[in-house]
Amino acid sequence: MKKLCNVMILTLVLMTGFLAEVEANYCAFKTYVFHSNGMLTEKWEAHANIVNMQLMMQEVGEISDDQWEFQLSYNHDEGIDTLFEVVRQRLNDQVASYWRFLAKIELAPDWFQSLARDVTVGFDHIEALIDEDLKRHVQRYQEVMLEGHRVIVVAHSQGNFYANSAYANLAANDLPMDAFGIVSVANPASYVAGGGPYFTLVDDVFVNAVRVVLSSTLSGNIDNSNESTDWTHHNFIDSYLNGNQSGPLIINTILSEANALMWPPPLFGRGPITVTLTWGEQPDLDLHVFEPSLEHVYYSNVIGMPGVLSRDDVDSYGPEHYFVNFCSQVETGRYRVAVNYYRGEGPETARVQIMAGDIVRNYSVLLETAYGSAGNSTPTPVANIDVVGDTEQGYVFTVSGL
Repeated sequence: MKKLCNVMILTLVLMTGFLAEVEANYCAFKTYVFHSNGMLTEKWEAHANIVNMQLMMQEVGEISDDQWEFQLSYNHDEGIDTLFEVVRQRLNDQVASYWRFLAKIELAPDWFQSLARDVTVGFDHIEALIDEDLKRHVQRYQEVMLEGHRVIVVAHSQGNFYANSAYANLAANDLPMDAFGIVSVANPASYVAGGGPYFTLVDDVFVNAVRVVLSSTLSGNIDNSNESTDWTHHNFIDSYLNGNQSGPLIINTILSEANALMWPPPLFGRGPITVTLTWGEQPDLDLHVFEPSLEHVYYSNVIGMPGVLSRDDVDSYGPEHYFVNFCSQVETGRYRVAVNYYRGEGPETARVQIMAGDIVRNYSVLLETAYGSAGNSTPTPVANIDVVGDTEQGYVFTVSGL
């Protein structure tokens, strides 16, 4: 039981940012399109790839920023990510076979043999590089899927090895693989994980060179009749997206494959509403939230209709947290956030952070004296969170300081 303090309260509210902010459709699940780039691709080029792809998809299909997200799964170059790296990845754990293949590549072009020899110097560094890139990709895909979003990876050239490996890692971790797909472009591998579609030009110089060494490499299956400035017929934009046959097929296939994916059950996320209270050395401030149903959530009633209060800190500093953990639990209407100075001997500043959707607002409230349990029914107002929408279309949040 908290001790009653017979003192008066004088409040001065000092808050940062008085204007309301709105973030639409936070809880609407999205389709994430990742681009896994090929070898010898600078980061700016990889970004150009995904921007061009996004623009073309927007021209063909109804793509909304509220429903689609485009991100890059970058594979580093570091000056050693060459054609031989493609072959080495194909060999996987059969590294000893590399020497036998190397002895039989008389039919491969001179530049192919030269690149293969040069890259052996940095073999150990390549191994570490691949591991770090792949770990980063898998972690990001997993985070997105656990939040309830579906994922399609558009892989180009060497990026197909990363995409295939990521698929195997996610499946091994029991992720719902009907929510993850791959569309393969210029594929030097022998398969597409998950059985997804692939598009390789019959005159792609790089993939054809790999096929000389590894006969199981997927055959070319598309041919363009328009001219290209790319003599290798391998460039993602110039040869594939701008191809009169390959471009429309790739874009339409990404759209159709993405829309055919299932939505994974959301199992992780920070929640659509989080309110955090911290303060200084005075022993006891309390967070109060009045939910739209008029449920009063505070230390004596920690479980509300949509939200919960995590703890009641009585030993200074905080924090105290109020959460609405899942989009399915959101209650529309107004959430009123307030604080009460329960116990202490001098002025104290309550610091309140509100995260509603993608809005993050910080407020400071100077409380001159403790008010005890008498302040529970009329705590000092800090801000309102207004919520409209639904779980299907998403929610719009408005945060207003008081």
